[in-house]
Amino acid sequence: MADVPVEWLKAPVSVAEIDAELGGSSFREAWQKLKGRMRPGDTILRFESSAASWEDLSGRAGIALVRDGEAIDAIVTLMN
Repeated sequence: MADVPVEWLKAPVSVAEIDAELGGSSFREAWQKLKGRMRPGDTILRFESSAASWEDLSGRAGIALVRDGEAIDAIVTLMN
């Protein structure tokens, strides 16, 4: 999944932080795959959809692999 608009991208997060958060969760396999796609210069950013999307019960949040300013892969870890 990489349908993460730029305006949803938030704070950068380290690989070590995500390893700690997702390493023992049901997202472990997806995280390992996403991490395996990383190249030098890529970043991991948290993302969150707009407040209106949460009010409309279509909110999404998670982490995105960002390359050249664009999300190329993502894991949705929270939705409503």
